[in-house]
Amino acid sequence: MSDWLAPITTAESVTAGHPDKLCDSISDAILDACLTIDSEARVAVETLVKGMEGKAAIVLAGEVSLNGTAPDYEAIARNTAASIGYTDHSIGMDATSSELCKVHTYITTQSEYISQGIDGDLDSQGAGDQGIMFGYACNETEDTAELRGRHFPIAAALSQRLTRRLDIIQRAKKIPWMRPDGKSQVSIHLDGNRIHEGDGMRYPQYVNNVVIAVQHARDAGGLAGDAQREFIRDTVWEQVVKHAIPERWLDG
Repeated sequence: MSDWLAPITTAESVTAGHPDKLCDSISDAILDACLTIDSEARVAVETLVKGMEGKAAIVLAGEVSLNGTAPDYEAIARNTAASIGYTDHSIGMDATSSELCKVHTYITTQSEYISQGIDGDLDSQGAGDQGIMFGYACNETEDTAELRGRHFPIAAALSQRLTRRLDIIQRAKKIPWMRPDGKSQVSIHLDGNRIHEGDGMRYPQYVNNVVIAVQHARDAGGLAGDAQREFIRDTVWEQVVKHAIPERWLDG
């Protein structure tokens, strides 16, 4: 098969400061707090965050059923956002400030109609409407020493390594202009002529493309325009990509 016709597979990952991940982390922290109070607590809490010019907002909404005193939802949300790095309004949110960041809480007790369907003995319980996520293991990471034992699709494994590296750098403040929000996307060139006999999957060959979005200060590098973009690209390549993606996958 011609090289330009060979298939490409792509996976993405987000940093801890990405809005989607931030909201997940806050909801997870609320769940953990409720389970600490009552190991049989039922928690369905959604989180929304919004940064605006003059202030930011965190919205918590959902239903909780637990035996005990409810935790301080606002404090959990603020502490979680602050621990991720949102402590300055200039980067989108200062979760430590009650003036610059408002937390709106709309969490009530679980509806009695829902409770009726899941309380009681097992034989009388109804089915919920929650989805089930699933994944799969493969051997694409097992030929690379740095990735051995992951058993992940190689595109997903490398994409996650990139965002973990971004998180490490941002939290350690190794690059002062880097901010919490970020995303990575890795595309893998697949061998059009080699196919696994067992599952029909094509062999991954090399990284075809890497895309990284990173939140940064307006004056990053003391530059602007094309010069700043080149500076950021070069810095991310040297400090992130080269550290996260094993050389074997960049040889293509």
